[in-house]
Amino acid sequence: MTEPSDKTAPPPGPAVSAPARVVGAFFSPVSTFESIAARPGFLLPILLWTAASLLVTSFLLPKIDFDRMIRTSLEKRGQTVPEERIQSIVARQKRMAPVLYNVIGVVSPALICLLVTLVYWASFKAFGWDFGFRQGFGATAHAFLPGVLGAFVLLAILTQQETVDPTAMGDLLRSNLGFLVDKKSSPALHSLLESLDLFSLWSLVLLSIGYAAAARVSKKSSAGVVFTIWALYVLGKAGLSALLS
Repeated sequence: MTEPSDKTAPPPGPAVSAPARVVGAFFSPVSTFESIAARPGFLLPILLWTAASLLVTSFLLPKIDFDRMIRTSLEKRGQTVPEERIQSIVARQKRMAPVLYNVIGVVSPALICLLVTLVYWASFKAFGWDFGFRQGFGATAHAFLPGVLGAFVLLAILTQQETVDPTAMGDLLRSNLGFLVDKKSSPALHSLLESLDLFSLWSLVLLSIGYAAAARVSKKSSAGVVFTIWALYVLGKAGLSALLS
């Protein structure tokens, strides 16, 4: 994992269009990410991710039972609140939710790409590898495309639901093992199993390929950094879930 990067950049191949890169991320990732490393680009995958987030939000909002969600939260904290006050809170949440959820849907794709790229950029630089930020950002944006595919699978599931708990969306999709464990009784284990997600692991593999091309190191070295940092994040998230339970 500490091998030096190959400082001699490969000659850039023929230009690949943005739509072709989106398709290539699924079917020919190695050549696609080499193209991204040579000519960085990120706009289309982020736009697709943003559109998918807003589409999921539009289906999700009408199915949220705000009354039940507020009552469950109050019970968990052991609070006794007059009915009139509960209805006031529910009404306020219903007014605020469309704005909040849509802002999150617009902002989160680009922000997540930025934060993930920053973390891995710093990590690769710590090994002395020549990791260009623009190349890394382009790789990150394309590596999260499996999540866009997962969003469309989730849409199909949402159409069959009468009500949805937004905090249990991962269990609803069933792309991970979190649904096998009760979140309330075993929050840490649930968090760990929820992290073993098909779409997340797919993205990690693509990140490894993309960052290897961006830093000009072997895929094995790249995967070592990518999966190690992911494992630390997963363990930290599980620990936090246990502390907050």
